[in-house]
Amino acid sequence: MEGKLTTIRSEIEKNLSRSGHNLASFSKICGLNRGSLSAILHGNPPKPMSLGQIDAIIKAFGFPDGWLYPLYVDECFNEEKVSRRRVEPFLIRCAELGKQQCIDETLNRLLEYPKSLDIVYSVADKLFNKGKVNESIFFYKVVAENESDSYSERLAISHFRIFRSMQSIVDTDEKLRAVITFGPFRGRLPEDMQLDGLLMLSQLCYGLRRWVDMENFADELRTLANAVYRDQLRKSEGRRVEDLRTERPLIVYYGHGYLLKATALTKQGKYEAAKKYTAGYADLSWFEMMNEEGREAVEHFRLFATANSFTLEMLEGNVSVLPEYTAFLADHPGEILVGLITIMDAANRHGFSADSVLSRFSREMLRFEEFQEPNNVDRVYRLNYQVAMYLITRKKYSTGVDYIIQCLELAIKQNNGKDFINCVTLFETNRDYATTDQQNRYRNLIREVRQHEKITIDDGKCVSIV
Repeated sequence: MEGKLTTIRSEIEKNLSRSGHNLASFSKICGLNRGSLSAILHGNPPKPMSLGQIDAIIKAFGFPDGWLYPLYVDECFNEEKVSRRRVEPFLIRCAELGKQQCIDETLNRLLEYPKSLDIVYSVADKLFNKGKVNESIFFYKVVAENESDSYSERLAISHFRIFRSMQSIVDTDEKLRAVITFGPFRGRLPEDMQLDGLLMLSQLCYGLRRWVDMENFADELRTLANAVYRDQLRKSEGRRVEDLRTERPLIVYYGHGYLLKATALTKQGKYEAAKKYTAGYADLSWFEMMNEEGREAVEHFRLFATANSFTLEMLEGNVSVLPEYTAFLADHPGEILVGLITIMDAANRHGFSADSVLSRFSREMLRFEEFQEPNNVDRVYRLNYQVAMYLITRKKYSTGVDYIIQCLELAIKQNNGKDFINCVTLFETNRDYATTDQQNRYRNLIREVRQHEKITIDDGKCVSIV
């Protein structure tokens, strides 16, 4: 004989019978009105249950949270209709409890109905606003994959939230995919989100070393921050100024528009143009409507401008500033890593000795190996690569090859094909100077890459992301 279909009500009735309770006694335990409980179990048709009611019943039976959720899915759909007031809190609660199977089953049915993405987007936003960012991303991805209107604001916001969640990624290919996927949607966001989006795009392009794209995003950021600032000033005159819902004060976006532009120009060797934009963020004390965080940002930008002015002088070959620059780095430890990259790059370009600098900061350089944050890992790679070339040029081959191997390890860690090729080329050029131990370490790294296919090599094709 075929078994009877298990429903949420049959399961409740079965456990009621096992517990020895009747409706009257159970209603007191679960806190539900006896009449409501009767209508839920015995009504014709049965009264649909709210999520709060089913949670109260689960708790009264002493079962774990979400115990009856797989059977609750049917409660969200009634006679070809979707009950938004049941399905929305249900999906939110399933996300909080990690009930992915329930979410999948509910969405499979929900997406067959018109306007279902309104509900999915609302669920994502409510989770995000509750601080459940990781849980929200799944629903934003559903919106991004199913939205038919490519110009809708909710599609742009969904892509922004997904992009925002990927900021900690290390893999270079994943970073590039994130920029390419989100980039086209940046202009369709509300202005406050645009500011955050453009700042993150610029910074990610820095890590990818896509200087032209970084420069273009910085231009957009500077233009938008200027426009928003003027609008805020105009509103303040009428005392109607509204707080921006940005992650940081407006001055941070304004200053970074100049800082990132100057950085991108510097990386392209356009030093005189970079000086102009460096001056643009050197003194932002004139900026109005600043809180304490904004005033701190003014000082940070002042510091960055000083450091980057030294950078430009060094890269132009003005070695006379080296003692002053070294003293500046000693007084500002947070600038040492970036500063050393600049000094070693300049030493390799212009042929001056940087031995005293390497000796002065040797202890700090040992600590760089502990860095885990992706941008700093990339900076450590670039410093080691410059040091390797510097040492080899000065015939300090053994130490230089050690730095090449360290670079190779970092390139593999970041899955950066271009850096990997550069390291292999540099090692092979100097293989004759490598010790047996160094050659074995190199061979093991190459073998590991081949076995696990850890590196994706760019085929050289240009991908436009702006």
